[in-house]
Amino acid sequence: MNLGLLHAADGFAMAMVVILILSLGIVALLAVGIYRSGKRRENEVEKLLEELRREEEEEEEQHKHPAPPTGAEEREPWEKDVDWWKK
Repeated sequence: MNLGLLHAADGFAMAMVVILILSLGIVALLAVGIYRSGKRRENEVEKLLEELRREEEEEEEQHKHPAPPTGAEEREPWEKDVDWWKK
C-alpha cells in the first residue's frame, strides 16, 4: 500500500531511525538515573560500613592478645587428647 507520500523503503528507514533514537534515549535515561542514584548514598550504608570497620578493628585487637593456652584439666569431656593420632 503506497499512499504516495513516501516510498516503502524510505518509510522503513525512517521508522528504524526513530526506533534507534528512542532506544538510545532510554539507555541515556537509565545511565543518568544510575549516575544520580550512585551519588546519593543513603545514611544506612554509611552506618553499615562504619559497623564493619569497627568489627574488623575488634577482631584485630583480639588477635593481638591471644587467649592463654589451656591445660588438659580445662578440656571438655568430649575433646580428644592432643596426640590422639599417635596412639
